[in-house]
Amino acid sequence: MSRKVLYEINNVLTNISNALISERSTVFLINEENNSLDSLIAQGIRNNLISMPLDCGIAGFVASTGQPQIINDVHKSEHFNAYYDSITGFHTHKVLCTPILSGTKEVIGVIQSLNKQTGDFDKQDLKVLDTFAEIISIAVKNSNLYSSAESIKKDITTLLKVSSSINSELDLSNLIKLIIQKTSEITSSDRSTFFLLDKSENVLWTKFGEGLGGKVIKTRKGLASYVARTQKPIIENNPYQNPHFDRSVDIETGYRTKSIISVPVFDSTQTLIGVIQSINKKKDQFGEKDLFILNGFASQISIAIQNSTLFEEISNIKNYLNILFENLNNGILTINSEGRIKTVNKRFCDILGTDPEMLIGKHYKNLDYKYFAFLDYCDYTFRSGEKLEKHNLESLDTADRKLVLNYTALPMKDKDGANVGVINVINDITSEERMRDNLSRYLPQHVINEIVNKEDLSLFNGKYTESTILFSDIRNFTTLTEQLKAIDTVNFLNHYFDVMVECIFRHNGILDKFIGDAIMATFGIPYNTEKDAVNALHSAIDMINSLEMASNRQILPCQLNIGIGIATGQVISGNIGSEKRFEYTVVGDSVNLAARLEGLTKCYGVQILLCEETYLKIKHDFICREIDSIKARGKRRVVNIYTVMRKNSHQPSKEERLFISYYDDGLNFYRLQNFEQAIHCFNKALQIKPLDHPSKIMKSRCQEFRLSPPHKEWSGVWAFTASSLC
Repeated sequence: MSRKVLYEINNVLTNISNALISERSTVFLINEENNSLDSLIAQGIRNNLISMPLDCGIAGFVASTGQPQIINDVHKSEHFNAYYDSITGFHTHKVLCTPILSGTKEVIGVIQSLNKQTGDFDKQDLKVLDTFAEIISIAVKNSNLYSSAESIKKDITTLLKVSSSINSELDLSNLIKLIIQKTSEITSSDRSTFFLLDKSENVLWTKFGEGLGGKVIKTRKGLASYVARTQKPIIENNPYQNPHFDRSVDIETGYRTKSIISVPVFDSTQTLIGVIQSINKKKDQFGEKDLFILNGFASQISIAIQNSTLFEEISNIKNYLNILFENLNNGILTINSEGRIKTVNKRFCDILGTDPEMLIGKHYKNLDYKYFAFLDYCDYTFRSGEKLEKHNLESLDTADRKLVLNYTALPMKDKDGANVGVINVINDITSEERMRDNLSRYLPQHVINEIVNKEDLSLFNGKYTESTILFSDIRNFTTLTEQLKAIDTVNFLNHYFDVMVECIFRHNGILDKFIGDAIMATFGIPYNTEKDAVNALHSAIDMINSLEMASNRQILPCQLNIGIGIATGQVISGNIGSEKRFEYTVVGDSVNLAARLEGLTKCYGVQILLCEETYLKIKHDFICREIDSIKARGKRRVVNIYTVMRKNSHQPSKEERLFISYYDDGLNFYRLQNFEQAIHCFNKALQIKPLDHPSKIMKSRCQEFRLSPPHKEWSGVWAFTASSLC
């Protein structure tokens, strides 16, 4: 057998020992003439090859029977022969042995690997060894191909064989190593290097060169760079006389370069991708025959690298898609044309609380309908080949917990457009729906949609904005609680708040807080509109009407009434509170004013009071009347206050116009301190509406001032406090 084949087999044995992490490996071939088993190459044994009877030892047993052996304690094996350990001085503990078969499946030898260094030999190790056995079988079978290495025919045969080996390797890193190894082989050189061109830096680089020890080399100098620039091959058998030769590498490595052959490597578009280079011809010098072989080899390298690069790109894409598939937030389950489940990702299993093993291979119609009923929707996609979407489907996971899903069925088609399956996608929106349900207790749907669908929630950080504030309070709540049991009071309040909050939400208001039996709501938070004040008034009227209907349905010890104060103006909205607890609310003068207007409804005997800013925004939608002018203590600004008589669905009647006119005239005379004329006007108003409480208050106030005139600096503004107005 040729020395080259022996060299190749020795490399294989090294690879076997490395792959199996064993101490040494040996190849035995059957010697039919002597009916013996002779070691072809034995690692660790020099000039002392082993020959044994064909039926001797573990290797002989495998050669005789063709049965591989995994023995992790040789002293328990009846076939182990310690004699050969005594010859070699080696101590055998564990043996993995498999037969080498010919093309006709006849045993021609065995491979034996000894003493696995980490753990025991196992079936996976045997598979690895069987693979190497096939390689050695081919090497033995074709050993005659290596006997005429000097002939051109042999060179071409070797080139084709090497090219075949290279083109069968798809891993780029392994491919480059194989290229270097085969380059040295076909050129009979001491070492070889394959440089790749880095186009971004316009530099040649490699880390796979023989003798580099994995060190990355980058260069713009030397004969390889010259070949890259000229894109022409070069043979140099006296490199130190060539001005393009870079001596620094020899100086750094201590290696003496005596001869070089370098060939450019191009891709299919004739774009340079690198340079293949061999150094120091072992016999004679590099010549035209080497250049012929290396040029042919370079063409094969180009194809192999492109195949490897394409394979690597496809592998990367496949790995990327697998990672994406497994880490998508959506659950995905694919069904083939027969209705059987082909793939399912982790998210799908997590949502349903199941395992892939419970699903893969099963027909989707055979799954538990209780948990997988939504898959029936893919029937439409199977039939039509069209996409189908279903939203807010209620289902159960395998622990019988409620799920809310968005479901999509997508058709899978082949290259001809035929339906070959369905991709089922589920999006678990259970948490989102739960959040919506919870938020709906505090916010109207339009605000919930903003919170859920918008990424930027900086509106909650605090800002100045115009808002309309509504305060409401039950007028005779204390009387009510004195006559109801505690549990009846709680039940009543819960029902009352349900009704009132619904009125607020119906008109796009936001519940700010409950304060005892009082309610604070905002309109225009977090987003204000031109309709905020109008919405607040609609809500107030609905609250009054709804309370009346609720009172009629419940048996209560007294009649219920509420007072509502509404104010519009600039407020600060945001998350306000302590580090341990905060709430989204509003603060500002308009909040205080709305609260005080609610309190004044009792004094003026009306159900709704609003400030002038609110009145100016709603006056075209409601029939209103001005009630009075007030000024809060500590404030300079005078506030005109109004009440609402009804919605402006049609023109006011003549009686309504006269009533409002008389009251307005009386209010003007009052402010001018013409109390006699003011009393006259209020009397006219009372003739139309005898029970009008504001007219009675203003008439009484004028009568008091007529008897005891106010201070001459009095401006007609009554500083409001409960004691001064009520």
